Amino acid sequence: MQELKYIGENIEQIKGFLESSYAGVKLLAVTKNFSAADIEEAIKAGLNEFGESRIQEAGAKIEEINLKYQGIKWHDIGHLQGNKAGKAVKIFDCIQSVDSVKLAEKISKSCVEQEKQIEILLELKVSPEEAKAGFREDEISAAAGNIALLPGVKLKGLMTMAPYSADMENARPFFKRARSIFDRLKKNLPAGCMEVLSMGMSGDYRAALEEGSTMVRIGTGIFGKRKY
Repeated sequence: MQELKYIGENIEQIKGFLESSYAGVKLLAVTKNFSAADIEEAIKAGLNEFGESRIQEAGAKIEEINLKYQGIKWHDIGHLQGNKAGKAVKIFDCIQSVDSVKLAEKISKSCVEQEKQIEILLELKVSPEEAKAGFREDEISAAAGNIALLPGVKLKGLMTMAPYSADMENARPFFKRARSIFDRLKKNLPAGCMEVLSMGMSGDYRAALEEGSTMVRIGTGIFGKRKY
């Protein structure tokens, strides 16, 4: 129980910082590898949006939490394989990691089949790392225009990740570039398509906020180190 106490304290500190300096920015608690008890503690501290990366792990926790609490919003923030789009649509309210038109089309097809509408963010690749997924700057405009027309999906914005660095200042140029792309898309897409810019994690979220993030994704900064 001592560990759970710190979850509430961490949330209170982060929420206080956001409310005083970045009003309107959403705090997404990343709960991958953390338990349903951890999530409950975060709910008691006032959070209602959570991010998971693995469908199999997320499913059981989402079911357990949704039986006890109403109004919880679940985000898929991990790489999503096309063959799991249907399952993702079933259990999540928002998919932040849409990294191809093909995946968006599969999500759309599943939404139509399940008679459900789901919010999506397009994953923007600003990092030079080969392992990072997402749309390149030169292709995202055309892709976003096509995806915005798909039935069942509601395009809400972008998600991105800077390369890992111990110094958050190294992430700043990538966040600045992402904000520039976000602003350009917002001017050219229908109203409502670019409302969310999800960038910034536990180690670099302050730099992301300074560069215009509207949602930060924080896991270890709330729950402590993950137990693998």
